[in-house]
This record gives sequence, structure tokens and C-alpha cells, in this order.
Amino acid sequence: MILSDSADFLLEGLTVFSSEPGLAVISVASPLDIPAIVPFKTAVDRCMEKGNLFVVVNLENVNFMDSPFVGTLMGCRKTLQQRGGDLAICSASQFLQDRLSLMGLDRVFHFYGTAQSAISDFHFLGSKELFALTLPLQRNCVTFLRRLVCSVLAKKGFKPKLIFHLETVVDELANNAVDYSDSGSKSFYASLAISRKKVVLVVKNSRANLDKIAIETLFSKYRNPEINMEATRGRGIALIKMLSNSVNLDVNQTEIIVQATKIVEV
Repeated sequence: MILSDSADFLLEGLTVFSSEPGLAVISVASPLDIPAIVPFKTAVDRCMEKGNLFVVVNLENVNFMDSPFVGTLMGCRKTLQQRGGDLAICSASQFLQDRLSLMGLDRVFHFYGTAQSAISDFHFLGSKELFALTLPLQRNCVTFLRRLVCSVLAKKGFKPKLIFHLETVVDELANNAVDYSDSGSKSFYASLAISRKKVVLVVKNSRANLDKIAIETLFSKYRNPEINMEATRGRGIALIKMLSNSVNLDVNQTEIIVQATKIVEV
């Protein structure tokens, strides 16, 4: 489907193309300034009306974008995300990318080289993925798990700040599993659930014969964590809670299960 009637959109050179349900590419061949705001928003609104909630904006033939239009892009993206979609930018010249970066847009958008690469990421990120591993109870497996989580999140295009936070949480939780498992245990469990809105990390280890007092002591540590500045490795539970949006602890007589959730920033 191609909607390219310039009189309809009141902006010469604006076209909308949808090659599959749910996805649309808006291409522009004129400066993106204040007069372009209403036609562009009209195009995005029509995409949403037709159910195309994932929108790629092709800037291949654009050499100028002002601050008000940057605000419009961000507003349109927020609206699409609230409906479960997203907006991406592709094919911007290096000159335009540099200008947009100075305006802070690189902290909000990833600049894709082509529309197809943006669409491929939409397909990839739009799914809900679960990675689950049972790992030997060894310190080098913590390093492996940390690198694996970082690699998966980077491949999905998540922001470096979120990846760094989750890498630290993985390191703390996995090392805790190694440190506090039973001496006879041989493995620990870790899973990573990824969607567009959040990343959920679960680490589970065995700890047999936990009585009520020991269980309550663990819960107390998670409810009121203390920072131990003399600790040889990180700041433990306090750091995990600081870097996560929520942390849940489940303890029984044989297992300790910790779930840390990180919300993906818009």
C-alpha cells in the first residue's frame, strides 16, 4: 500500500509505504521544520488508524531538521509506544546524524542504516524471548553468563546504560549463587526474559535445610539491605535493588530464588 498524495498530507515529498501488516515506512524529501509538523503527525495518525504501529522514518533525502520537529518525532514515538508500537529513524546522512546527536536525539533513537534493518529489529524486539541455563557452580561460569547476557541485550539494540546495569545485577546474583549454595550442589539456574518493555532476570540456587529463622534472616536482608564498604565484591543486595526496578525473593527449605526486573526506558 502506498499513500503518496502530497495534497492529502500537505507536504510535498512525503510518502507512506506499508509492505506488511503492522509496519509502515514514512519517507520525506523536504526540510523537517515547523510547517512539516502537522502533515507528519497526520501521516503517523493514519498509520495508527490502519494498525501500522511500527513506523520507520526514512531521512535519506532530508538535510535539515529543527528542534520543534525533533520534539514531534519524540512525541509520535511515545504515542506509538503507548499503543505497543515504536518509531525508528533510518538512512540519515552523517551530517544530519551529527546535528541530531548534538540535539540529544542519539540518546533516544538508534540510527539505522536502512529501513530494512530497522524493520528487522522491530521483528526481533517485538518478540518475547526467554533464555534459560543450568550452569556448573563455578566462578568462571559467572563470567560466561555475564558476557552472554550482555551479548544478547546488545544484539537486541538495548541502550548501553541498561546493559551495564543488568551486567552488574547478573554478576552480583550469580556470584551470590556460587557463594551461598550447598557444598554438595553442582549447578545453579539462571533465566533471562526479554520483551520491549522489560527485562527479567531470575537466578536460583540450592540451599537445603533452611529453617524459619534462616529464611526470615534472608528476607530481612532483602527488605533492608546494608552497604558493606569492606566487601571484596560489589555492594550486594543494596546494589541489586538500586539498579533494578523491582527485586523479589522467594525462599523455601531447599532453594533461594531471586528475580530482578529492569524496565526498558522509553
